[in-house]
Amino acid sequence: MAEQEPTSNMADAATSEHFSNLIDPGTIEADCWSLLQAAVQDKSCGWRLPVLATCANGELRQRTVVLRKIDAHSRRLFVHTDLRSPKCNCIRSNSDVSWLFYDATRHVQLQLTGRATIHTDDDVADRIWHDEAESSLRGYLAPYVPGTERPAPETNLPNAVRQRIPDRSELTSARANFAVISCVVGAADWLLLRPDGNLRARFTYEDGATSTMDWLAP
Repeated sequence: MAEQEPTSNMADAATSEHFSNLIDPGTIEADCWSLLQAAVQDKSCGWRLPVLATCANGELRQRTVVLRKIDAHSRRLFVHTDLRSPKCNCIRSNSDVSWLFYDATRHVQLQLTGRATIHTDDDVADRIWHDEAESSLRGYLAPYVPGTERPAPETNLPNAVRQRIPDRSELTSARANFAVISCVVGAADWLLLRPDGNLRARFTYEDGATSTMDWLAP
């Protein structure tokens, strides 16, 4: 995102107020993790729906995912997915992934890179499964593997739950299709778009702790 986007005076004021101490990379980094945490709960937050990119066997893939949980202390992100989906095979083949977040209100882009892990039958998957609302788990009742060719438009939901949210007892069989992707972030690239000039910073991590903080030319 190299070009400057036009902004309204109100949005500019909100951005300036939110990033009140732009000369301090530590403040910017802390704010990024705070906004990521907010995105887990706030459906209106721009960072709630990042793009997750994988690369395996020479094939690049991107898809929009829902940020479900973060652990700022260990620098980890969590989303869930169908265990049968191609992205799980991609990550098993190559655990290096990239994330792209953009908040149109704050005019802030965040790129994260790191290594991902697939969780199925462990505490991570169990905890997120039990914490999620039934409406978020209904899709794991899908009778067809995601991406399967069909002769007509397909919701990939059983007829019994197409018009309603199932209760927990009806979701028992869905658990086998449920997986969590966790990612340990290794680097973060932050970009703020401003009418008077963009700002960019990079942060790297080792063992969950901040290793370096650098200003970059936008």
